[in-house]
Amino acid sequence: MDLGKKNDLPQGWRMVRPEDLQILIQMEKAVFGSSSWSNYSIQSHIENHPAWIKEDTGFVFYMDLIDFSELLRIGILPEKRKKGEAGSILKKLCDLFPKTILEVSNLNSSAILLYTKLGFIESGRRKSYYGPGEDAILMEKVR
Repeated sequence: MDLGKKNDLPQGWRMVRPEDLQILIQMEKAVFGSSSWSNYSIQSHIENHPAWIKEDTGFVFYMDLIDFSELLRIGILPEKRKKGEAGSILKKLCDLFPKTILEVSNLNSSAILLYTKLGFIESGRRKSYYGPGEDAILMEKVR
């Protein structure tokens, strides 16, 4: 991966800094509500893994696993959805790595549609992973 490209993000997006913790916690709660990560999980991620933020829009948490990336979390504020932000930042992530993987609930049809449009394919499924009737769909994109 070209490290210079990691900082060449779509307009308004940038690498997360430690001082972004509180805004990330607020955004996480606004996006995910009762399914939010704990404050500790968010802090641990930004201390140990890459993350991107667009302060008035959303964030991306991922893991750089050398020859592929794993998307852990993407959160776009409700009022900023359907404007191409998620697609734009996910395209950037996929451009940085030869392979990107992710996991999504089978009940999250809008996310599945977006991932499919971006070229992700289902690579596996964990039955009832999130609870009865809620499977985890494993998806990947290889370029």
